[in-house]
Amino acid sequence: MKPNIFNYAKSELTNDAIICWMLDWANSEDERYKNLSQDIIRLFTKNEDLDVKFVKIKKQYKNIDVLVEVNNSEVIVIEDKVKTSPHSNQLEKYKDTIDNEEVYKNYNKHYIYYKVGNESQNNGVEQAGYTRVRRDEILNIIKKYRDLNNDLLNDYIDYLESIETPSNMYKTEDDINKWCWETWEGYYNHLEDSIKKGYWHYVSNPKGGFLAFIWNCEEYKYVKDNKEINYYIYPQIESNSGNSEGKKTKLTFKLECKDTAYRKELRENIYERLEKLLKGHVSVHNLKKPKFRNALHMTIIEINNINTRTELEEIIKFSTKCLEKIKCQLTEGEVYTNV
Repeated sequence: MKPNIFNYAKSELTNDAIICWMLDWANSEDERYKNLSQDIIRLFTKNEDLDVKFVKIKKQYKNIDVLVEVNNSEVIVIEDKVKTSPHSNQLEKYKDTIDNEEVYKNYNKHYIYYKVGNESQNNGVEQAGYTRVRRDEILNIIKKYRDLNNDLLNDYIDYLESIETPSNMYKTEDDINKWCWETWEGYYNHLEDSIKKGYWHYVSNPKGGFLAFIWNCEEYKYVKDNKEINYYIYPQIESNSGNSEGKKTKLTFKLECKDTAYRKELRENIYERLEKLLKGHVSVHNLKKPKFRNALHMTIIEINNINTRTELEEIIKFSTKCLEKIKCQLTEGEVYTNV
């Protein structure tokens, strides 16, 4: 098997370089390579009719990863990530810089966020005024040029495919015990498109950590002793990938309450209601009530040993219905619901 340079050069600077390399072919006389560049620029500008005459590329211009001037009429700001995510308001800062740059006053401006790896879409990219360009969008373009037989380009195609393929395995493999880390990431991105207020992130622990998917994290109110206590209930999937003890995937219901005096009482009330709702459902087995720990985030109840995507999605649907039923106000220890 031929060595792939991108298996060794995985930094964002390397990814910056390959982006610049592909875009710079717009200045070439070679029609095929010029088309490669033009196709990517048309994706970035959302203009399928743009005739790219020439480009000027600037790296690290005012800390911007890649800035591309096209035809003296378009400017493209590219924030490129491999494994990291936006931080320190960098997207807003770069946009503000170019929006107020006199030289680009009359240019059409395009702000692009391109991530090679997987990440939750709940990271403020669109809110910052950027267009998210997905890995598969880049891949679908550059695969058309594999027959150029360019080693660098084909290495990049193979590198992106080595991430894309396992990320999509959830579509064909029902046994979630066979999923790898990237498969869970791909599946969680899929869930984000269909589940209300869903997002995912990595949770570290001494056993290797796990990927957690959270949704329907809504505020509730508990009134007692003439006092109003705010709290949150939300379901969380805890993937088995990376677990050193080989434990199965589970779904937990979590409670967040800042008021330490009412945590145990709240947890007990909600546990009783959830247990009644969950018991007897065909997809729910191995219910567990974890030991009480007086912490900000507490597990109310666990649904353990989930083995297939089919089973997991049945539990997701039913858990969401349970939350809809348990929306309530807790008053003097009594639960009022529409059950």
